[in-house]
Amino acid sequence: MNSENLKPDEIKKSIFDLLIRHEKLINKLLSPDPMIEGCIHIIYKKCGNPKCHCKDGKLHGPYTAIVRKQNGKSKLTYVDKLDIIDKAKAYKKYNKRLASLRKINEKIFSYLRYLRDINTTIYEK
Repeated sequence: MNSENLKPDEIKKSIFDLLIRHEKLINKLLSPDPMIEGCIHIIYKKCGNPKCHCKDGKLHGPYTAIVRKQNGKSKLTYVDKLDIIDKAKAYKKYNKRLASLRKINEKIFSYLRYLRDINTTIYEK
């Protein structure tokens, strides 16, 4: 929806709707679930044994791992517990909510800037 096509009352309604979404997101962000930093990856790999089936393409796995940055390098940690995986998923979910909050804030800001611009005149003597 382009703000230039909306009337001021429609923009105000849109802002109020966005503020409701904003408040719900803030409430969720203020009480996060326990989290573990990193991204979940499913890994298949070769073992290095020349007599193993993996040398012909059928890799070992799947293995679940969490990857995170540490001192500028990727650190991979294998995981086998569901609660750890759930905490890593909670981290991803939290970051998605942060991104949604940023988009809502940007939209509100653009609507408010547009309202300012349509109500501003130039004063000259």
